[in-house]
Amino acid sequence: MKKLAVVFLALYATASFAILEVTILKKDENAFPIVISPFAVKGDAKQGEAIANIMRDNFNRSGEFNASSADYIVNSQINFDKWKAKKIEAIVIGKLEQVSKNIFNVEIELIDTYTRKTLYAKKFAVHNSGIRRITHYLSDQIYFALLGVKGSFDTRLAYVTVTSMGNGKREYRLEISDSDAQNPQTIFRAASPILSPAWSPDQNKIAYVSFKNGRSEVFIQYPFMRRKTQKLPYFNGIASAPAWHPNGESLIMTLSKDGNKDIYSYHLKDEKLTRLTKDVGIDTEASYSADGERIAFTSNRSGQVQVYIKYLKTGAIKRATFEGSYNAKAVFSPDGKSLALVHRVDKDYRIALLDIATKDLIVITDNKLDESPFFSPNGGMIIFASNKGDTGVLSVVSILGHQTFELASKAGEVREPNWSHYSK
Repeated sequence: MKKLAVVFLALYATASFAILEVTILKKDENAFPIVISPFAVKGDAKQGEAIANIMRDNFNRSGEFNASSADYIVNSQINFDKWKAKKIEAIVIGKLEQVSKNIFNVEIELIDTYTRKTLYAKKFAVHNSGIRRITHYLSDQIYFALLGVKGSFDTRLAYVTVTSMGNGKREYRLEISDSDAQNPQTIFRAASPILSPAWSPDQNKIAYVSFKNGRSEVFIQYPFMRRKTQKLPYFNGIASAPAWHPNGESLIMTLSKDGNKDIYSYHLKDEKLTRLTKDVGIDTEASYSADGERIAFTSNRSGQVQVYIKYLKTGAIKRATFEGSYNAKAVFSPDGKSLALVHRVDKDYRIALLDIATKDLIVITDNKLDESPFFSPNGGMIIFASNKGDTGVLSVVSILGHQTFELASKAGEVREPNWSHYSK
């Protein structure tokens, strides 16, 4: 905790102009009611207000909470009967004191309005550059204290932005941001397409596909280290759709090195390449389950585009989707019980949830062209790409209540989202 509180990881890459605007499209008013009071401040009042605002936005975005504001609340003067009458179940209060030019003391307390007990309390020092990061961390702690489940706020997003430069030229940028789409940074830019960014389990690396050498190749970027970009060997043909093994030691990807698109595993340390599928059909878009024992992938081996699961210990491959003629781009939920995937409804492509055991499939979006779903680390939300008015945007939908918010860039299109794992 001490290290997290006082250390801020600064990116060395140039700052991005592709700032995302967050728009709430749907809100569940029946979610868990909680009040987050403005923090009492000694020093910079703006920082105290910012903490409360970020925290409220976090909880509202999760779909689990209906977080509201209030006038400053003093612990010793809390009118519990008043808050119970308003059906508020918990109150968050805090203090912020600037003790030097760059250091703040932070106090936070979570109080149950019905039992009048403190559920979580913490005091610590933080550098001013780490205010946003520590607020996401505290949001996770409060989320756990109330629900008994990890939050996903102290995590990051990766995505691709595409900007028209005129004369038919485009600029592609690999971007990362906080989980609320704020604090965006550019880590790589190119005149050729960038595809399929994927965070490593330790959140220190991003694998992606680039055409900068005139062909489809997989690269690894180190966004928080001054380390040279790593290019995976050229395997002949195309290389696409990289995804990390949960141990971070290898990647799976689609290769056409033997004339057909199949799934391969590449071990980074010993450079060993292992073929995982072999079929006359096209196998692509593979992803691991959290335990590393299964992969889900897209294949047309049945004559339709469907999702299959390979059980790596036995080698057995089973078809997972049976509803409709097109299901693709599947990713496992963190608990391994569900898949989020792209499902075609008539001529539209939407995000759906598949219960692996029962085969029940539920469509959870209603757009015309949704793609690239990915779960938040706790499984409570799904981020995906969509097309609105011929412009690519990102949207996030909560599993509970299907609350939706949209991330749109002022500078161009936003595509290919990926959600990081928990911070170490």
